[in-house]
Amino acid sequence: MSSRPTDFGPVRHDLLRQDVLHQDQLRQDRWRYDPQQDPGRTLPSATLDDLAVLPARPGVYLFFGATDLPLYVGKSVDIRGRVRSHVQQPATRRHVQMITQTQRVAWLRTSGDLGAQLLEADLIKRWVPLYNRQLRKRVRMVSWNWPEGDDRPVLTDGQWVVTARTQFYGLFRNRRDAQMTLRDIATDESLCRRVLGLEAGSGRCFGYQIGRCHGACCGTESLEDHAVRARDAMERLRIENWPWPGRVAFRETNRHGEAGLHIVDHWHYQGSVERLEDLEVLPDTRGFDIDTYRILNRFIAAPCPSIAAIPIDGENE
Repeated sequence: MSSRPTDFGPVRHDLLRQDVLHQDQLRQDRWRYDPQQDPGRTLPSATLDDLAVLPARPGVYLFFGATDLPLYVGKSVDIRGRVRSHVQQPATRRHVQMITQTQRVAWLRTSGDLGAQLLEADLIKRWVPLYNRQLRKRVRMVSWNWPEGDDRPVLTDGQWVVTARTQFYGLFRNRRDAQMTLRDIATDESLCRRVLGLEAGSGRCFGYQIGRCHGACCGTESLEDHAVRARDAMERLRIENWPWPGRVAFRETNRHGEAGLHIVDHWHYQGSVERLEDLEVLPDTRGFDIDTYRILNRFIAAPCPSIAAIPIDGENE
């Protein structure tokens, strides 16, 4: 019986090649992110015809066109699957335009969803990609600061939220938005706009004359009682104080047993490392970041067994 020639050789060779490439990528794209460095030139990348080499793991992916600036930054718990859905099932005409312009896809793995969210927010604000509509810029925000014992809150630069021990309420893109929000609260709760500093003058305010103020402006209501009511009304805007004395490493472990450390200090993300010994390479002075605040609060509010907070600096008070 004559033997039939087999054509499995090339297929087996291709599979082995893909497996070697996959293992190499897993070794190369470990989750280490230093915000002071430009990852755009050093990240592993692939063309749209070679998406099989992308890891099916959590992380951030970046679509690049003809320049070193990304067109789009996204995150997923499965980088390969998410990128394939972008390419194969573009949802809008704008989406199609992005894919048409894309020449390569780069990625940076993280140890899980928390790391991916923190990294995505940071990279989008760094590069302001053309096709990202949210988290586009770092803006300097303002907040209502109400020290204990004062009669009214004062507008303060939101960056002071980082280290302040007093209570802050709300984060706003400008003074106008902050004042409009406080005016609406005053109207809903019959608070005195004059005492709150929203209206100039002395004596009885206009709101008192039309029955929309309990009289803190003229002694009918004590300033202490008015302050209690106002603080209670503003409670929904209260910004949670950083519950640790300094930096914290959020250790995130995925289902493969791989762990990464996400370094955060007073609600601003400093980067990610694999070992605590690498922390000295992550100095950062950008201050409070609203996106980090929102992302971390979601995880803190719903504790996950795969994430542990490890205080780095000092001891809790």
